[in-house]
Amino acid sequence: MVRIFFHRLVVALIRFGAAGMALLVLIELSFCVIGDSDRHVWLRDSYGPVPAELSDKGVSWGGLVHDRMSATLPVLGLCLSGVFLVGYNWGVLGARLRRFHAARLLSAAFSAFACLPGFWFVVMVAIYSYFHWQRPGFANDVVVEEGPDLLSWWNACILALPAMAAAVGWQIRAVSGVLERELSRPYVRGLFASGYSDEDIFYSNVFRRSLPSLLALSDRTIPALTGSLIFEYAFRYPGMGSLLVESVLLQNYGGIIASSLWMMGWVSIFVLIKDCTVRFLKPDWTS
Repeated sequence: MVRIFFHRLVVALIRFGAAGMALLVLIELSFCVIGDSDRHVWLRDSYGPVPAELSDKGVSWGGLVHDRMSATLPVLGLCLSGVFLVGYNWGVLGARLRRFHAARLLSAAFSAFACLPGFWFVVMVAIYSYFHWQRPGFANDVVVEEGPDLLSWWNACILALPAMAAAVGWQIRAVSGVLERELSRPYVRGLFASGYSDEDIFYSNVFRRSLPSLLALSDRTIPALTGSLIFEYAFRYPGMGSLLVESVLLQNYGGIIASSLWMMGWVSIFVLIKDCTVRFLKPDWTS
């Protein structure tokens, strides 16, 4: 297990380093080659203190990242929790009710919500109000001074729900598909002929054998969660996603690099945990 962990850790570090180098090349290409800017990525003068447009508190880059990360973590936690709890549980239910095509029916609600024209109209109105009316997206002039800060969790839920809608819909179909393929194997018919109940076959054999493949699906929905970048900026939510968009508009290299590295970091850690867990459950299994 230790050897597997260090092997996957080295792979994760190589991926993270390659992504960081690609980020620097992309910044240089976008702003200097295409944008004709004289501030190169490797020059120290291209960076500097946190601009007032990103924070009016006069904090350092570390303080800015801490504040924005504290706002994004609840959104990210709610997104991942929703994808895993709803996606996996409803995917298992869809496999159990495969005769009624339950997986398609259960995932249809989330897929329809992700493509709902009314929701995207609200997003466009929020973006328009931000640029033309300078209206706050989440009534950020209201501050909770006593008791639990339920307002911040409410705002996080508003962002998390649309961000995870498409991911949950895909997860339900993917989980159900893995279990249904395992249910079609010959040994399942043999267990039915031997007198085993459907519940015993499903949970004691099919689900147990499919566990490594199910865990391998845990990082497939991460790209869909990047939709929170759009929602944070559209509703003026002070998270890491809005920091990235605002930094790009300001051509601020420090904000772009800080927010991008943070996102690549948590994705790399998540993939590392997934790879180690899958190899621990079935070391000879390859993705």
